[in-house]
Amino acid sequence: MNQPLELDGALNFRDVGGVPCGPDRRVARGRLLRSDTLQFLTAEAIHTLVTQLGLRSDIDLRLAYEIEVEGRGLLADESSVAHVHLPLMVEGTNRDGSATPILQQHDPVVTHYLGYLDSSAPSVVGIVRLLSSPDGPPAIIHCAAGKDRTGVAIAMVLAAIGCDENDIADEYAAGSHLVDAVLDRLRGMPSYGPALDKLPKEANLTPPEYIHRFFAGVREAYGSPRDYLMLHGVTEAELVALKENLTEPVG
Repeated sequence: MNQPLELDGALNFRDVGGVPCGPDRRVARGRLLRSDTLQFLTAEAIHTLVTQLGLRSDIDLRLAYEIEVEGRGLLADESSVAHVHLPLMVEGTNRDGSATPILQQHDPVVTHYLGYLDSSAPSVVGIVRLLSSPDGPPAIIHCAAGKDRTGVAIAMVLAAIGCDENDIADEYAAGSHLVDAVLDRLRGMPSYGPALDKLPKEANLTPPEYIHRFFAGVREAYGSPRDYLMLHGVTEAELVALKENLTEPVG
């Protein structure tokens, strides 16, 4: 059994590899990585990403404000890794002077997740297109906490390549035990700070049910995640390439 890969300086990092993708394929190890902010990665962690894993793409979902205030850390010095800024945001929900959003009262987290699709379609499409390109993977997708924006991005990518919704929901929830530590660190950072404590308690959780409700909303609004992507210009050929780039045969 593969040992979980760890990165010193990241609190909510994991390899998405191993998620089943149909009856005879799975997401390949080392192709699609996810994390909280990368600004605290040590030199050893950067070496693991660049030398051991051959990282090509840093897909940064943070707002421009977050990147300006928080920076990118040591990874910014790696010319072999492309920094691709594809922010996920919901129009009109960010607090003044903070990257922490204001959430709606009804099903606040899932409603916000669906808002990413409405407000940030070019970024969602950009993620898929980059991962479907020959020079995209290995890639790491990250935001600040590594659970909400990153969770939606990973969920949409996995749905696009044919992973089962239950497996996607389980992957989303795999970092639930890490959320408290992640939020504790974010409270001490300029972009987030005390505003985090104004979020509803639901925002501190990542249960599988959030992804099931998210996909229910996607189906109601668009038909399916693939329908959403194709509505916004992703081609069938790009979806085929995406699956080829990210998966491998089982066995």
